[in-house]
Amino acid sequence: MHTYLVVYGIMIIKLVIAIAAAVIFMRFFTPSGTLKQMTPLAVIINFLLSAILSDFILNRNIDLPEFFIVIFIYGALISILNRFAIYTDIGHRIFIGDPQVIIQNGQINVDKIEKLKISARDLAVAMRQHHIHSLREVEMAQIEPNGEMTFVKKGDKKYSVVVIDNGDIDTDALQKINRSEKWLRKELRKKKIKNIDDIFVAQWNNGKLQIVKKEEEKEQNKK
Repeated sequence: MHTYLVVYGIMIIKLVIAIAAAVIFMRFFTPSGTLKQMTPLAVIINFLLSAILSDFILNRNIDLPEFFIVIFIYGALISILNRFAIYTDIGHRIFIGDPQVIIQNGQINVDKIEKLKISARDLAVAMRQHHIHSLREVEMAQIEPNGEMTFVKKGDKKYSVVVIDNGDIDTDALQKINRSEKWLRKELRKKKIKNIDDIFVAQWNNGKLQIVKKEEEKEQNKK
C-alpha cells in the first residue's frame, strides 16, 4: 500500500510539473505572431511537447534533472525556430505559410484550386458563409495559412493587404493590389524612407499606403 502511495504521489507531482511546463510553453514559446492560427510550427511544438511531457509522467526512469535539461534544450531550439519563422521570409513560408490566392481580378485559378484540393462545393459553402451568392461578385479570394477562406467583393476598396512585413517586401501581396515593387519603392521615397529594413509593417488599405516604422512600434510598446 505504501509503495502504491509513493508511486502515485510521484506521478501526481510529475503531472503538476508537466502542466506547469505546458503552460509556460504555450505562453512564451508558441508563435504569438500568428494570432489564432494553428500553423505548422505550432503543431510541431505542441506535438513534440506532448510527447516529452507524457514520457516524463509515465516513465519512472526519468528524474527531474533529466527532464529540466530536455525542456531547456527544447525551449532553446523552439526560440530559434520562432525567430527564424517570424523574421525570415523562407522561415515564414515553411513554418507559418502564405495566403494562397485562388481568385484574382474575378478570374478563378483552377490549377491552384485543384492543387489545394478544394472542391466547387467547398468554395460555394465558403461563399455563402460570407454572404456571397455568385462568383461574379468576387474580386479576390484566398486561402489563409490557417485554412480559412477570405473574399473581397468587386468594388470593395476597404480591404487591407500587408505589402511589407518586418522589412520584407511581399511581392504576392503587391500582385493582389496590381502594384509592383518599383511602385512601392517610389512611394517609400516620397515618404523619405530610404531603408526598407526600418519598416515594421506597410499596409495598403482603402487606396492608401500606411506605414509603421520599427521605432514607432517600439515607442508604442513602451507606453
